Amino acid sequence: MRMKRLLAASMMLGLAACDRSAPPGAANSPEGRLKQLVASNATVVGYIYSADKPYVIASFHNGSLLWRHDPNSKSIIEGPAEPYSEPDRSCVGFAAKNPSMPAQGAERYLVCEAIRPIRHSNSLPHSQDFRLEPGTMFMEYQPPLGTGYPQFFYVSMKK
Repeated sequence: MRMKRLLAASMMLGLAACDRSAPPGAANSPEGRLKQLVASNATVVGYIYSADKPYVIASFHNGSLLWRHDPNSKSIIEGPAEPYSEPDRSCVGFAAKNPSMPAQGAERYLVCEAIRPIRHSNSLPHSQDFRLEPGTMFMEYQPPLGTGYPQFFYVSMKK
């Protein structure tokens, strides 16, 4: 009988410890880290081969995400940095329709953290394989459905 009580007490302590997990949005969760990134007005550089040669630059400013390709120019597109997730990643970003092509769906501009391992191959012109482990930050451009392929970029924080 005493053994059963010890086992029950151990199980209750274990369950109590599990219940103390961080709530969604906490700083030690992917959602929390992305939320902090947005709040800090950070700038991240997306690159394919070397951080010295940025391919895309994403800046957060007052809750918006500004996306550009040239470090010396204004953003080509911007929108509210809203949460977006898929089973293998947690992201912040926005979706926007191209006004000159109203029949097409929206494009997505995202800054993400891998939750599960991700394997992705960028199609031409980049032809690069990405292997992203949980906790890895990356950027992703998703074209309108049926018009192209998602493009992934490694991330470096801009100083």
